[in-house]
Amino acid sequence: EMLASGFGIIGFSWICSPACTELEVVVMDWLAKFLHLPQHFLHEVEGPGGGVIQGSASEAVLVAVLAAREQAVRRVQHSHPELTESEIRGKLIAYSSDQSNSCIEKAGVLAAMPIKLLPAGDDFVLRGDTLKQAIERDVAAGLIPVICVATLGTTGTCAYDDIESLASICEEKSVWLHVDAAYAGGAFALEECSELRRGLERVDSLNFNLHKFMLVNFDCAAMWLRDANKVIDSFNVDRIYLKHKHEGQTQIPDFRHWQIPLGRRFRALKVWITFRTLGAEGLRAHIRKHISLAGQFEDLVKADERFELIAPRALGLVCFRAKGDNEIT
Repeated sequence: EMLASGFGIIGFSWICSPACTELEVVVMDWLAKFLHLPQHFLHEVEGPGGGVIQGSASEAVLVAVLAAREQAVRRVQHSHPELTESEIRGKLIAYSSDQSNSCIEKAGVLAAMPIKLLPAGDDFVLRGDTLKQAIERDVAAGLIPVICVATLGTTGTCAYDDIESLASICEEKSVWLHVDAAYAGGAFALEECSELRRGLERVDSLNFNLHKFMLVNFDCAAMWLRDANKVIDSFNVDRIYLKHKHEGQTQIPDFRHWQIPLGRRFRALKVWITFRTLGAEGLRAHIRKHISLAGQFEDLVKADERFELIAPRALGLVCFRAKGDNEIT
C-alpha cells in the first residue's frame, strides 16, 4: 500500500504510466486463472473481454448497472425510434434479491433506475422462476427490464443465487446479468468449491473483493467483463489532452473508460506483491484456513444447547443466535 501510494501514479491511460496499465492486465489474468474463470474474461484471449481493478464492489456494481442502462437505451432507441430518450429512460427497471447488499439498491438510486428487490426462497436463494415472473409482469406494464444483479455469498447468510436459472431468463429476455461475488468469489479458487462456479460462463460481468479473502489492503475489487466494449461505449469521453498514439492497440486498454473516475491508483502492485509473496497455493491455504475455523466454530455452536444455527455454514460465515426471544440475543 505504501509503495503503490508512494509512486504517485495517476494511471488513467497507458501513456501516463505503462507499468500501471500493463501490470493490471497481467494480474487480472493471473486472478482469472487462479479463480478458474471462463477464458473469455482474460485479456490474453482474443476478444472483447477482460478484467479491471475497481475500488470496491459498490463501484463495480454501479459500473455494470450504468453500462447495462446505456446499452438498453440504445437497443430500444433502435427498435422503437418513435420513443424519445426520456420516455425510454422512464420505463427502465432492474432486479436483484432482497438478500443482496445495500450497494445494489444504491446503484439503482445513483443510476436513476428502480431496482426491484425480489423475494428469495426460504433458503435465501433467488431463482430464475421468480425473476421470470417479475420480468413478465413488468413488460406487460410497459416497463423495460435492463439488468439482474445476482449474489454469490449474500451479506446476511452467504447464500448463493441460482446463476444457471437466472442466466437462462436473462438470455431469453435480453437482460444483463451481473454477479456480485464480493466475499465468496475467493472460494472459486478451490476445487472443493467448484460448484460455486456453475453458470459463470453465461454472465456478462462479475466482481470479487480482494480485500476480503485475498490478504490485499482495501481498496481492491476485481471486476471482469465478457464484453468490455459495452462499458467503454457507455463511458467514453475523449478530450484532446487524453489522446495518445498508442490508443486502441490490442492488450493496451485505457482503463479510464472502464470506471467512474478518470484517475486511478496503482492497485495492481498490491495484487502482484501478494501473489509473488504468498503464491497461489499460499492463498488457497489461507482461504481453507478460514473455512476450517468456521467449521470448528460451527461445531462449538452445535454442541452448546443455548444456541442454534439459523442458516447453513457457508465458507467462513456461521450464522447463529441464542435460543428464545430476540431480547436474549
